[in-house]
Amino acid sequence: EVFIIQSKYDRVNCKCYAAISKNQQVDVALTVQMMIADCLQYTTHRVSMLYLFSLCVPSPHSRTCLLEDGTSYRGSVSVSAYGHSCLRWFKFEWTSEAAKGLGPHNYCRNPDQSLTPWCRNQLSLTLCVPAELTCGEMPSQRMNKIVGGAMTSIESQPWVAAIFHRRSGFGCGGSLIAPCWVLTAAHCFPDGENTKIRHLSVYLGKSYINDTDADREQKFTVEQMIIHPKYNNSYGSYNNDIALLKIKSQDGKCAVRTPSVRTVCLPPHLTMLPPGVECSIAGFGKESDTWHFSQYLKQAKVTLLSESDCKRDPTYARDLTSNMFCAASPTWSTDSCQGDSGGPLVCEVSGRMFVFGVVSWGEGCAKQDKPGVYTRSFKLASERKERNGYDFYTHNFFC
Repeated sequence: EVFIIQSKYDRVNCKCYAAISKNQQVDVALTVQMMIADCLQYTTHRVSMLYLFSLCVPSPHSRTCLLEDGTSYRGSVSVSAYGHSCLRWFKFEWTSEAAKGLGPHNYCRNPDQSLTPWCRNQLSLTLCVPAELTCGEMPSQRMNKIVGGAMTSIESQPWVAAIFHRRSGFGCGGSLIAPCWVLTAAHCFPDGENTKIRHLSVYLGKSYINDTDADREQKFTVEQMIIHPKYNNSYGSYNNDIALLKIKSQDGKCAVRTPSVRTVCLPPHLTMLPPGVECSIAGFGKESDTWHFSQYLKQAKVTLLSESDCKRDPTYARDLTSNMFCAASPTWSTDSCQGDSGGPLVCEVSGRMFVFGVVSWGEGCAKQDKPGVYTRSFKLASERKERNGYDFYTHNFFC
């Protein structure tokens, strides 16, 4: 497989490439994650020479020579599937066991029993150029300790969105992942894509749920709603609990970057941090099962849990799917709660904040062995098809 990661943000273009063989999948996935973070972090960072692994597609006349994974291929194709010219093999060191078919030429070969014949390319490129790429900028106010959390200002979590319904008021949280798009939970909209979106409003830059601060806040209507096509709550499991809202202001514009309104970064497809990593959640949710919604934005620290720790409770063991993960505080004193639904779980990677999860469900609030459950944000990958039309910088984060 070849992972190609490209990000677009207005006029910004950053490209990071990596390729993997059968025995390198985990290592490369982590490398790609760091490359993305580095690409986003630096405004001018040049790589004078970068060697890439590229899979090859044999020409039609040589396809008869390609058997199974192409280990025995001895054809003369010297261009990768993406049109890059191959480098000569003698530039690189190989063991005698892996050297079959190699020599002072640049023909595609498969010396390591990868998926298909491949070769190496050499590129000179600029990873990042403009200074406008600002997703996931670290907050000026560091994390305090939703249930058991602490009041905070929107500047510490400037991607947090508040979603209101005309009749019922505040309902769910969300996160700004691009100027025109808010990521949230599908279960926030019981009627699915039949929801009357004209009844919805989205606020950014909001620190107080019932007060308005014109200098900080931006208000939007919802132009389009996209519910994950495989969202399924028929058994109360909230599988694929993820949705997108396309927003626009009264004058037809998207979100404007300010100290209180910023985008958060999305991780590459299938990338997840290991258990034990400390992340943060934020929202206006209830502070217990019976309390009212918080009047102020609150944030809390939580730790990512392993699947085995998450499944200690029988309900979790039954309902948890591969599209979900769990997080909680070590003392079980902080947690997301009702009203935090749809909000972000963000983690720091190389100085940038990435939204790795969307608040989905849980048994009660801050109860021992009943952690908060989050939808993996990379599930957004299946929502990047032409049907949704969201052409923004995360569009090609996913392979």
